[in-house]
Amino acid sequence: MELTSSIVQIKAAMSVVQGTALGLTVFRVWFRLHIKRFWWEDAWAAIAGLCGAAHVINSWVHLFSQGTTCIVTFWVTSFTFTCAIWSARMSILFAITRIARPTQWIFHLSLGFAILFFLMWGGFIVQKTWDFGSNRRWYYTTCPSCRIDRSMAAYEVATACVADAILMVFSLRFFWNVNLPTRQRRMILAIFSSSIIMSLFCLFHAIAHFLFVIEVETIAVNLEVSFSLIVCNLLVVVTYAYRVLNRKPDDPEDDDYSSPTPSAPTSQRLTTIALGAVTGTSAPGCRLNSPTSFVSEYM
Repeated sequence: MELTSSIVQIKAAMSVVQGTALGLTVFRVWFRLHIKRFWWEDAWAAIAGLCGAAHVINSWVHLFSQGTTCIVTFWVTSFTFTCAIWSARMSILFAITRIARPTQWIFHLSLGFAILFFLMWGGFIVQKTWDFGSNRRWYYTTCPSCRIDRSMAAYEVATACVADAILMVFSLRFFWNVNLPTRQRRMILAIFSSSIIMSLFCLFHAIAHFLFVIEVETIAVNLEVSFSLIVCNLLVVVTYAYRVLNRKPDDPEDDDYSSPTPSAPTSQRLTTIALGAVTGTSAPGCRLNSPTSFVSEYM
């Protein structure tokens, strides 16, 4: 009873973080629909948000239910946890894919990574389904739940690290030579590199799982889901905040914060995005109206 009470307190505290993550997801989806720029990365973020919300709701119901309801909510909680995290990774990957569309080989490479992510994601789902369904003795325990074995936990950590390393290296390689002022370029690189945070929380989760520390594992699970959602929404939220905070009085009141200015004031500088330096091709640079145009139009 004491253990259950402590877990409820932990869950209550973690719900604040999860609420923040879900709030950022709702804002992101609303904003992208509002400016009519909703694309695949936003759809994946929405899926991640739905899975995150289902995970929160079912994990609470699981704590206070018994019998069949407890079993069903455990299954839902377990699979929505995995789907929320991998959907967040897909959102980050498809953000790069959208930007890379004019460069064919990078675009095709990003689609190849998407297939690899699907395979790793699906492989873990299949393993979970087999592991939980092959031995149903846990159905008859007081609070039905089943833990994955160490080999599955190792697979989860390995695939998470591989996927997040791909996201970080791929984005750094793509954006490293983009011709932007230092502050904006650092911001963009930092946003994409933050995917490594997801691996750190996955590692934290795995260590708690191996050590069989229930309270710590509860914290790790909830933080992993929450920060996966936060990281995948950073791109839209941070660039939106950057554009709003740096708006000048003579900037146009465009709805999407990225519409071309009819006549750019002399105080604004033109920025050329030298994608040719990134791709190794002779593709012409992409001319934008201001440094912030790259952040909003391409992000």
